[in-house]
Amino acid sequence: MCIACRRREPQSQLLRLAVLRADDDRIVVDTDRRLPGRGAWIHDSAACWKRARAKRAFSTALRAPGLPGPEAAPDGIGTTGSR
Repeated sequence: MCIACRRREPQSQLLRLAVLRADDDRIVVDTDRRLPGRGAWIHDSAACWKRARAKRAFSTALRAPGLPGPEAAPDGIGTTGSR
């Protein structure tokens, strides 16, 4: 289920986000879908990325309070149209 629009889709149609634990924890797109820990799923659309940022859905879904969401969608995101 997309953390922004709450629509259910097969995981193959969504991007997985995870918290990359390092010196500076940050939220990253898990392209290989192998990073440990809790994951969150989002559509590959600019509209869903905007909505998730507005709702502060990244830190809520990943249970990482205080951790800001990605500043912008990664390159290539949003090229499949809006949801």
